[in-house]
Amino acid sequence: MRIDIPQHLMLRLAATPVEEQREWLAKCAPEQALLLDAAFEAWHAEGQMEPQRDGWRVWLMLAGRGFGKTRAGAEWVHRLAWSRPVRIALVAATIAEARAVMVEGASGILSVARRQRHKVAWEPSLGRLTWPRGSVAELYSGDNADGLRGPQHHFAWCDELAKWRQAEAAWDNLQMGLRAGPRPRALVTTTPRTMGLLKRIKEDPRTIATGGRTNDNLNLGQSFIEVMMDTYGGTRLGRQELDGELIEDLQGALWTREL
Repeated sequence: MRIDIPQHLMLRLAATPVEEQREWLAKCAPEQALLLDAAFEAWHAEGQMEPQRDGWRVWLMLAGRGFGKTRAGAEWVHRLAWSRPVRIALVAATIAEARAVMVEGASGILSVARRQRHKVAWEPSLGRLTWPRGSVAELYSGDNADGLRGPQHHFAWCDELAKWRQAEAAWDNLQMGLRAGPRPRALVTTTPRTMGLLKRIKEDPRTIATGGRTNDNLNLGQSFIEVMMDTYGGTRLGRQELDGELIEDLQGALWTREL
């Protein structure tokens, strides 16, 4: 038997402090936890939902590991694809990573569709997802920039851009093909690394940047968070990998990037 959680309760829960949310979730029955998990818009963390400001072209989500970047990206793509027929580019460092993380992963598109009780056709041999209303998403690799030369898309989800081996060329080709529909736009979900492209994207006036830290994710065990913070908190690695901070200059460098 399906047990619904009232909308007002989910909204109230989303507005409570993180520690109170953790305590509430620990007392949830399994069926309640599953229903709450499917209602992403009711409990999402700040920075995980599409910006409401007009005029942006790129949504840059710079966040620590485990923040929920993949789930946020999968929810965004599925919501767009379910609403009307569109073409979407799914770009990861490799085709294998796009498939394993963005599509088939525990927080990927197929998992989100199952939570919503929606059927999505997945053709692994073609690297293609098809929604009942006609939307199509195809997989691309940031290691193969030429693969993005030519195709037109309404939207794009770019995962872990900081890992792409041909990042500059792949990004430029994607941007030139992001021209279908009245308002094409892209979501970039990545743990930050020192690279000129990320800084360029972040400083573009058509970019809106959001982010979050590892310990903002309610689904992560408290013991894991404590170990990570005790071990890496306050270090350069921790600022980058846990806090999602874009650190522009290498530690100990004689010359800064600006110089």
